[in-house]
Amino acid sequence: MKNPLKIGLGMMIVMLGIAMPAYAQVDLGLDVNSRYVWRGTDFGNSPSFQPQISYSAGNFTVGGWAAFASNGNPAGSEIDLFASYSLETGIGNFDLMITDYTFPESPTGNYFTSEAHFVELGLAYGGTENLPLTLFTGVFVTNDDDYSVYAELGYSISNIELSLGMTPSASAMYGTTGAGIVSAGLGTSREIVLTEMFSLTLNGSFLINPYQENAFFLVGFSL
Repeated sequence: MKNPLKIGLGMMIVMLGIAMPAYAQVDLGLDVNSRYVWRGTDFGNSPSFQPQISYSAGNFTVGGWAAFASNGNPAGSEIDLFASYSLETGIGNFDLMITDYTFPESPTGNYFTSEAHFVELGLAYGGTENLPLTLFTGVFVTNDDDYSVYAELGYSISNIELSLGMTPSASAMYGTTGAGIVSAGLGTSREIVLTEMFSLTLNGSFLINPYQENAFFLVGFSL
């Protein structure tokens, strides 16, 4: 969901009986990647189209994101809905979030069955300009007997992004029988400005899953 095409919409809201200006924004985007790799696992074994839309007002954001494998592999189909609340502080930004991960082709083949939905509660820290460090931790609270936990540390050096993700316990979700590092990566991106309102971002990354002994080299672009 990086670098989407942004369409700003100004609006006014009334809070506590006092008219206060608020800025609302709709973000639209499309990523096209050579593979869809999420937390060290390849979904679909195919190039992936990933559209997204989100609406932000004040500190709240709601939206949807999806992935579709170009070869039609059901394992690469996913539809997610999410909501988050952002809190800005002097030591960095914090985000509380809830995400409903849905795999409509598995296990039931029906989007409107509870078995197809996996809900994760997450907390993210965005760092500061002087400390470009990111932290994320999330736990699945539905359809996961392991209540799988994932934690990821990220750090930026110029336009290079480093990341390290792990799970602290056995998890069928991440394919582990105990604690293990499931994702480590290095990535970079470059923005190409086409017009004042439109840009294209090229990105590339090298990822490994030490626990599964897998490696991935990914390239793609974002609109």
